[in-house]
Amino acid sequence: MNRTMRYLAYSVIFLLVIVGLLTGSIGWLIGLLAVAVLIGFTVDRFDNRRDEPFKKYNVKHHHLDHDHQA
Repeated sequence: MNRTMRYLAYSVIFLLVIVGLLTGSIGWLIGLLAVAVLIGFTVDRFDNRRDEPFKKYNVKHHHLDHDHQA
């Protein structure tokens, strides 16, 4: 996912929350928040998909091992 699409999705999330707040209805707010969270998870999944092939190299980097941190 390119930067423009990512920021566009984040803008849509922000607008959904603002609209939900401005409606004054708790039902609309909860519904729009649910849609915003779903969009956020979707963007995160697409954004992290490009890193999947490299996750196998994480075991070679001890600084990523949280059990051995001071």
